[in-house]
Amino acid sequence: MRKNIWANLPKDILLVGVLSVGMGTVASVVFPGGGLGTPLMGSTAGALIGTAVSSKQKEQEHKRSLQDSQTQKDKDYQLSLQDLSKRKDQEYQFRLQALEKQLDTQRNWQEYQTKLIRLKDQVESLEQKQTNLGEVEGKLTQKQSELQEVQERLTRLNQEKQDLENRVNSLHKNPPNLSELEQLNTQLGQLRLEKSQLEGEITALQSRNQNLQELERSLRETQSNYIVKNVELQQLIADIAKKQEETKTLEQRTVELELIRATYDSLSLETQQSQTRINQLRPEIDRLEAEKQRILQAIQNHTLDYQQIERDKQRIRNLSFELREKESQKRELEQIVQELEGQQSVVLGKIEGLRAEKEGLQEEINQMRNLRESTENTADFALRSLRDYLWTPNSNPEWNPPENVFLDAFMQHLEAKGLAFPRRVVYAFHTSLKVQDISALVILAGISGTGKSELPQRYADFIGAQRLTLAVQPRWDSPQDLQGFYNYVEKKFKPTDLIRGIYQYNHDPVMKNRIVLVLLDEMNLARVEYYFSDFLSKLESRRSSPTFLELDVGSLPIPEAQRKLQIPTQFLFVGTMNEDETTQTLSDKVLDRANVLTFGKPKTLQLSKTRTTEGQRPVYVSYSSFEQWFKTPDQNSEGVQKVKYYLDQANNIMESIGHPFAHRVYQAITQYVINYPGVSDSNSEEFRFALVDQFAQKLLPKLRGLMIDDYQEELNKFASLIEQLGDTSLTEAFIKARGSRSGQFEWKGLIYPEEE
Repeated sequence: MRKNIWANLPKDILLVGVLSVGMGTVASVVFPGGGLGTPLMGSTAGALIGTAVSSKQKEQEHKRSLQDSQTQKDKDYQLSLQDLSKRKDQEYQFRLQALEKQLDTQRNWQEYQTKLIRLKDQVESLEQKQTNLGEVEGKLTQKQSELQEVQERLTRLNQEKQDLENRVNSLHKNPPNLSELEQLNTQLGQLRLEKSQLEGEITALQSRNQNLQELERSLRETQSNYIVKNVELQQLIADIAKKQEETKTLEQRTVELELIRATYDSLSLETQQSQTRINQLRPEIDRLEAEKQRILQAIQNHTLDYQQIERDKQRIRNLSFELREKESQKRELEQIVQELEGQQSVVLGKIEGLRAEKEGLQEEINQMRNLRESTENTADFALRSLRDYLWTPNSNPEWNPPENVFLDAFMQHLEAKGLAFPRRVVYAFHTSLKVQDISALVILAGISGTGKSELPQRYADFIGAQRLTLAVQPRWDSPQDLQGFYNYVEKKFKPTDLIRGIYQYNHDPVMKNRIVLVLLDEMNLARVEYYFSDFLSKLESRRSSPTFLELDVGSLPIPEAQRKLQIPTQFLFVGTMNEDETTQTLSDKVLDRANVLTFGKPKTLQLSKTRTTEGQRPVYVSYSSFEQWFKTPDQNSEGVQKVKYYLDQANNIMESIGHPFAHRVYQAITQYVINYPGVSDSNSEEFRFALVDQFAQKLLPKLRGLMIDDYQEELNKFASLIEQLGDTSLTEAFIKARGSRSGQFEWKGLIYPEEE
């Protein structure tokens, strides 16, 4: 509890006034005789520091100095009154300022709360705008990417322009053919399309450029506003924190004021005692009060002006920042506009150049069109593709060896190449080529990797024949795939290598009497009957009369002699077949007109032998020499009669099964047996080999699909007939076909035994 310091003072001492200012207390004392003590400073606890003078001592001092210090007393009295008035004013002013600060704090707090709400709304609005600005920036990036793509396309157009200029220079030197003219037409159309697209894109870019300028302007304005509002928000948050600290300080001072007010109340009694003296000073006090009010009003007026000046300064700083931002945006946009205008001028210049180039090319195209119109309706134009030279020049001398010498040399040639084909396979292949007037096709069938394509290629190279290899495609489904067709749009005949070869053979005297071997590789990838049946029939008719192919050339006025191509007898046809799930089987029509050699699984797998390198053969065998090896069957000869004996028995058995054969099969088998190399009489081993070949190639394939259980007796008779031929390989192949798990006769062909 605070001590009462006033209780210890002498009763004859009058306390004139006590004023608490800030953190301290000022007190003055007046002696009973009217003397005024020196003002004393004290602490906030109200402790009075000074010297107490006893009443007797003061009375003596007063008597001694009454005359000398009367004037000084008056002056001291006046000073005391002034000091008291001043302290009163200071107290009033302090309390008034405290109340004003408290009111200002409450008013400012409400204003800050309102302003904080507004700023929060503005921040949310700015954040939404910032999100929208992100989308705008994405669109801006996309537009810049599109502009880059247009520039790249302009670069490609420049390159294509250079290419076209080179082509035009080449055209001036060497007049183009029709295909090059068509390419120029296509390129011109593409240039037109790209030009129209480019003009549209330029127009779109100009419009997009304006939109981009507006978007960038809006973007920068929004970003600037966002930065300013964010700064204001941070400043406001700091001010709120500061005001909260000031509020706490004011609350502490309020407590101190309550303490001072209690002290002041205790002094009110003494104040009333001095009221009489104060009333004498009232005019001066009123004047001082008026002066105080004037000063307070001036301070208040200047305070508002100062605050307004500070706000104006802040606004000027903000406006200066925004002005700098706007000027920077303006310079950037002006630079972008200049760049786009420069690009636009470049593009327009290129367009003008392309337009001039287009006019030049159009003139050349018109000239080429006139040239085309003058030549496209002629036979020379339509059949030009047939004249693309196909053959390999060969000026070697002719070789005319006996047949056995040729075959022995060929076997040695194969062995030197590291190829091991059984002699029966080579003889069967060679014989099948000799009898192509009636069996117009040789088919080599079997699993992949057994040398089906290698044998005919080596044979053609050794005999010195020209070779045509036709790779059959699964999509072949008409004779045009093999023979070519007429393109009514281009007014050109589109030949295959086969038709080109036949055409050039008929018109090239150098090729006269030369053998040509045509290889249909993997011929059963497509249905043979669809693309080869018609041609196979014409091949068969070559033996009785000249056979012709008629070219389809539309309504062109081409002479009859040029429309027809004779199929040369010098053309020998060979086909290969891979027997797997991706291939097609052969019909009886094809089998009756072909000899089928089967290449089966080897008994032992071996590495390839070392091959010798050999250049082009220095000699060739002509077709006339090849014909000398051909023998005509004599109906009354022993060999022909023995062939007829076996075939009659086989035909009777096959008739009971429902698969008889007629004269053509008999004639084909007879010719094959008689022309087999080394056949001297019907008892020779070669005669038996030849007859076994034809049973395997012509007769047994007709039994495919036969239900074994329904024809056991007939198959037993056929087995007895085969046993009479005495060939182990044929017997094993028949037993295997008859023992199929499917219950049907599945003929897989004759597998020739490997030679020791």
